[in-house]
Amino acid sequence: MRKLPFLLATCALALASAAYAAGDLSRANPAEIVIEMGQVDAKHMYFKPSHIDLETGKAYKLVLKNTDKVKHEFAGPELMARVFTRKVEVLGADGKMIAEIKGNVTEIEVAGGGVAEWFIVPVQTGKDIPIECAIEGHKEAGMVGTVTIN
Repeated sequence: MRKLPFLLATCALALASAAYAAGDLSRANPAEIVIEMGQVDAKHMYFKPSHIDLETGKAYKLVLKNTDKVKHEFAGPELMARVFTRKVEVLGADGKMIAEIKGNVTEIEVAGGGVAEWFIVPVQTGKDIPIECAIEGHKEAGMVGTVTIN
């Protein structure tokens, strides 16, 4: 009979832990969105896709893949203010993480041929939030896009 209270407490703790983990975004499997950064020629650059839709409270991994030989940036002050950044991982040529950055992010610069993974959780809604490559001439060459957060 003395084991019954212990067994009940153990079951209650296990159920509470499972409920907590379901809402714990640090343990969530993020939805992955690949954003290609590149150029057709010196006068035509792009983000592909040029628009993405996100939901507040959902975890995402934005894979910023630079298919070009020159560096590109992913910048958007309004977007950065509307998301919580969990971390940014920089990947080496072998696909393995070589650096991890935590804290507020204002822009992400990706070297030619490089990949960065930005783990975010949108916390505030917004429609057609602008993003751009802030390197001189790249925005003018068409390297712009938008994000909608519902």
